[in-house]
Amino acid sequence: MRNLIEKRKKSRILIYFQAIFISIAYSACDKADYLDIDASERPPLSAKVKLVNVLSKNVPVHFWDFTRQINSDALTPNTASEDYLDTQYGKVQFNLTEGESTTYKASYLFGGSANFIQETDKNSFSGPNGPIATFYHSLFAVQKKSISKLNPGNIDSLILVYDDLSAPAADKIKIRFANFDINHARVSVLNSKGETLFTDVDYGTFGDQVKITYDENGKSAGDVPGLDWKSLGPFKEVDTQDLHTITIIDELGRDLDVTAFANLSITSGKIYTLFISKDFQSNRIIGTVISH
Repeated sequence: MRNLIEKRKKSRILIYFQAIFISIAYSACDKADYLDIDASERPPLSAKVKLVNVLSKNVPVHFWDFTRQINSDALTPNTASEDYLDTQYGKVQFNLTEGESTTYKASYLFGGSANFIQETDKNSFSGPNGPIATFYHSLFAVQKKSISKLNPGNIDSLILVYDDLSAPAADKIKIRFANFDINHARVSVLNSKGETLFTDVDYGTFGDQVKITYDENGKSAGDVPGLDWKSLGPFKEVDTQDLHTITIIDELGRDLDVTAFANLSITSGKIYTLFISKDFQSNRIIGTVISH
C-alpha cells in the first residue's frame, strides 16, 4: 500500500511539472517571437531602399548590395526606382556599376548595428548607421566633389538617408530638398509666397540636415548634437497651396530659373523629395521631383 501511495505521489508530481513545462512552452510560443517561429514561417527581414541616379552622365546605373544586383532595370539620369526595393541590413557594402559594365564606380560600406547609432573611430567611415531592417531609405548616386584620399578609386559617391514616411496632415505635404548641382556650392529655396523654406543648402546635402563633419582621417566627432535617423535627410511639412512653385536662389540671391519647379504637380497628403542637379547634355541646372 505504501509503495502504491508513493507511486501515485510521484505520478502527480510528474504530471504537475509536465503541465508547467507545457504552459511555459505555450506561453513562449504565444509571444510569436521571431526566433520562436519555425524558419519556414518567419517573415523575411530586410531593409527597404529607393534608388536614385543623380549622376550627370548619359549612362544608366545599377546598384548592388555586396554582389547582389538590387535593381533589375538600370536607372537613367535623374530618375528613381518606382518602388522601394529589398536590400540587406546592418553592415552593408553598396556598390554602383554603369551600363553593362561590372566594374564598381563607387563602393561604400555602411553601418554595422541593428539600430540607429553614430559610429565612431572607423578608418574608412565614421558616422551614422547603415540600412536598418524594416526601415525605409533612399540611396543616391551623385557626382563626387573631390577625389577621396581614403578611397581614390571611387569616381562617384553614394549618399544614404532614412525616409520618414509618416503621413502629413490632409491639407499639407512633406518635402525635403537636396542640392546635387556641383556647379552651385550653396543654394536657398523659396516657396510660392517668396518665403524661405531652406537656407544655404551645400552641395551634397539636404535642407535642415544635421551635418556631420570629418577630420583628415575620415573620423567624425564623438557626439553630433541633434543627430538621429530623421535628421540626415529631413522632411518638412508645409501647406500644399504654398508649393505650386518654388524658387532656387544662389549665394548672390539670383534666381537660378529651374523650369521643373515653376509649376509643380503635387498632391496633399503626399511625400516628395526635390533636388537640383546638372544636366549631362547642356550643363545647365535642372530640377527633379520624386514621390515616396
